[in-house]
Amino acid sequence: MSKNTVSGALSKRIAEQTANSIETSYDEMFGLKHDDERIVSLDVSLLVPHPDDPFRYYSDAKLRELAESISKVGLLEPVIVRPAEGGKYEILSGKNRTNAVRKNRERTIRAIVKDVDDFKAVMIITEANLKHREMLHPSEKGWAYRLQMEAIKKQGERNDLDAVQIEQKLSRRIVAEINEVKDSEIQRYIRLTYLIPELLEMVDEGEIPVMAAYQVSYLDTGSQNVVFRYLEESGTKLTIKLAQKIRENFSKNLSLSAEKIENFKEHNNRKESETISFKISREKLGRFSDAVPDDETIEKLFLEFLTERFSTT
Repeated sequence: MSKNTVSGALSKRIAEQTANSIETSYDEMFGLKHDDERIVSLDVSLLVPHPDDPFRYYSDAKLRELAESISKVGLLEPVIVRPAEGGKYEILSGKNRTNAVRKNRERTIRAIVKDVDDFKAVMIITEANLKHREMLHPSEKGWAYRLQMEAIKKQGERNDLDAVQIEQKLSRRIVAEINEVKDSEIQRYIRLTYLIPELLEMVDEGEIPVMAAYQVSYLDTGSQNVVFRYLEESGTKLTIKLAQKIRENFSKNLSLSAEKIENFKEHNNRKESETISFKISREKLGRFSDAVPDDETIEKLFLEFLTERFSTT
């Protein structure tokens, strides 16, 4: 069987299993045994966060609200943990509920104990938060998707699935189908994890658009620091066009400076003053979104349409 045929079959199989529980889908995909689990009452002091958990803690106000709710009606959903060293338990789902219980000065907490390996631990952590949290920062999505992709690649290697070569592209496609989003969205958010912390924080604060940050993520650390200092000192907003120009400069192995970025900005401003511009959301593009990845392609297609529509015979 060819690589493409096997890879396609594996990807299709995972898509069909998306509606099932994460434990079932991955047991079938990788041939793993079902895990033993049990609901117990644990000493809350024994619970520790998982070191790879990419999600932020609740704010003080939100944690206080959760604690008050638990105080009134109890913990409706047990946390999920796995055994760790020294008699401790790593939290896979429910670190904010755990902190709320601690805030209420309760000594025990209801928990589901799962004896799972690192692969399943990562998948439980990310799946629970990606599907159940109302608001996630771009950085949280990026790290969650990246953790899932890396876990799938490692698990494939461990189970001798390298016969179908689960490479980065295939792993990313699997992550996209698990989370029911487009492959291109997974790629964009994962690229955010290659930003320096200062720029990533600006993305989370809404100061830099995700698409602009995606372009800058391909720069090396030194160049990213140049961009950050320029944005901070000049007060300039990083647009997608400016970010594309900066990345284009980097791809040519040219040095980057604040003066160059300023020149790129002025050049873009001059071009915009000489052109007609309009906006169209990618949502309206629908199924054509992946076929028109940049503004230049959209412009080209639009001009072709005008030529065909208004040409005289």
